[in-house]
Amino acid sequence: MAVCLALTTVSRAQKTLSTLLIDYKFQKDSQRIVTVYEISEHYKYLKPDSATLYAQRGLLLSKKLNYSYGAGILNRLLGEIDMNQGKVAQAKLRFQSALNSFKAIGNPMGMASIYNDLGLLAGRQGKYKEATPLILQALTVFEKLKDTSGIIQCYIKLGSINLETERLDKALFYYHKGMVLARLYPKSNTVASLLNNIGSTYLKKNSYQKALIYFNEGLKTVADSQRIDVHMELLNNASGVYQKLGDKRHALAYAHQALSLARRGNFREQEASILVTLSSLLRQNRPDSSIILLDRALKITRAIHQPYLRLDVYQGMVDLYKQNGRYKEAERILEARDVLKDSLFTLKQSKEIADLQSSYDLARSTDKVQQLNKNNVKINYYKNIILVIAIGVLISLIFVLFLYRKTRNLNRELIQQKEVLHQQKEELDKENNFKDKLFSIIGHDLRSPISTLVNLMEIAEEDELSAEEFQSLIPQLMGQSKVTLETLDKLLIWGKSKLKDTTLNKSHFNAKELITKNIALYQNAALQKGIRMSDNTPDELWLVADSAQVDFVIRNLLANAIKYTDNGGKIEVTANLNHPNGFNAIIINDNGVGIDDEAQQHIFERDNVSKDGTAQEKGNSIGLMLCKEFVKENKGRIDLRSQLGRGTQFTVSIPCL
Repeated sequence: MAVCLALTTVSRAQKTLSTLLIDYKFQKDSQRIVTVYEISEHYKYLKPDSATLYAQRGLLLSKKLNYSYGAGILNRLLGEIDMNQGKVAQAKLRFQSALNSFKAIGNPMGMASIYNDLGLLAGRQGKYKEATPLILQALTVFEKLKDTSGIIQCYIKLGSINLETERLDKALFYYHKGMVLARLYPKSNTVASLLNNIGSTYLKKNSYQKALIYFNEGLKTVADSQRIDVHMELLNNASGVYQKLGDKRHALAYAHQALSLARRGNFREQEASILVTLSSLLRQNRPDSSIILLDRALKITRAIHQPYLRLDVYQGMVDLYKQNGRYKEAERILEARDVLKDSLFTLKQSKEIADLQSSYDLARSTDKVQQLNKNNVKINYYKNIILVIAIGVLISLIFVLFLYRKTRNLNRELIQQKEVLHQQKEELDKENNFKDKLFSIIGHDLRSPISTLVNLMEIAEEDELSAEEFQSLIPQLMGQSKVTLETLDKLLIWGKSKLKDTTLNKSHFNAKELITKNIALYQNAALQKGIRMSDNTPDELWLVADSAQVDFVIRNLLANAIKYTDNGGKIEVTANLNHPNGFNAIIINDNGVGIDDEAQQHIFERDNVSKDGTAQEKGNSIGLMLCKEFVKENKGRIDLRSQLGRGTQFTVSIPCL
């Protein structure tokens, strides 16, 4: 996993390379040195050898002119190039020379930049205890100078140290602080570096998807940039995430792109890291190629003195040897890895780094306290003025509070009265609705059969009817009487359920008994039409509800099933236990005439028009309406499935717990 430790560069106006080369030919003395620096900076990542050549020319001219600032910036640039190529000792000498130049002319910005670079160099060697105070020293200077770019670079390096020492939340803290400042400069390459580092932290947290979001955003940001080092590290890290996610195709593609950039810019450390990534991708299918890549990476880590990266190489070798059954070699490498690991870092070292950071935070806090003490004199003066004003405001507030509390109490009383009126209105609306439905039923379902009865009796009363004709009227009288009685029964049940202070009589009961009773009740009616009724419910079908209302629902649904089933049909009662969870369902299924789609939309409503049964049985439309209301009152539900000409299924789900 590669982490961007971005470098602070000297601020300058952006010029094209061709313009700089022209200026170089015609300029003299110190102006020419600055131009040489800018040319070298341009070539630093694209052509490091050319960058070194121009920087060395500028350094010779600086010494000739005794131009300390020029010597400082050019030695620093050469140190950065050496560091990128893994030339640690040479880079350190360059940075020390640059520091001496900046000290000689009292340039705090230059000194802070070198402290930063020395901290970066130590960090890359795994010397985090040495790196931390250098970076904190640089941060202190940059903060005094209010140099935003320098502050950002310090945050990046502190974040990277905490990342490598497994203090991941602290690393994210520094990275996000840097990102807030970096976002102020839309064209800054630093944003891409920070996105890479934040992604690397989430990768260590095993948050692969989140890490990939940051890496991809970084790749978009750096696409048109000359910072091939950042581009390369983003590609390498994204490759690692794709490998974790099992996307080998993308992982290999990204790793090869990263390796090409690393070799192009002669980034030895990053090349070794990418070789480790490629080795792990080829381990399963091409183990021979995998070990070759690891050997190359091992040589590079030794050449550039990068022990932490060597740990990754050792781990790759251990995994590969174990896979190929070469356990003795795996054990040998594992021992070497453990020895190196123990020599690099301990918990004590981690604590010392944390203590250094805490000391820095404490020093900053002390400075703030001193500044606050200086401001206390002014504050006390203003406090006295504010105190007098506050007393006056307090008296006003007390008076306002008194008025407010009085007004609030009045408002509370009004709200309570409003709630009472609202409840009374709701109850009145319910009663009016019940009254309207009741009169509608009386006017439609009750008046019609009674009118028919009266008409039949008037016919029977006439003397002109023969005995035979009179006998033919009796079945009609009986049928209309039954319809009238059935309607009255339902009205009584419904009316009783709507009475004030009437509560549900819920209990835990076995619905099997109600099913058995109602099937027996309607057995004769079914036999008259040759309908076969079957009860396939279990012996124990427990419900928690008002048993009288459930009894009515079962009775009404069975009566409807018989009414709308043809002669020779069948009716089946089944059950579904604990489905959905906490409910038992009673299912009444028939193969009768069925219900069309339009009628199904209004089947449970008062306005539904009842049709005659298959044997011209009369009925009314309030039975299913009551079934719906009773089931709802018991916290259940009733569902209908029907197809015209193929039958109907009612499912009544009632709580069982």
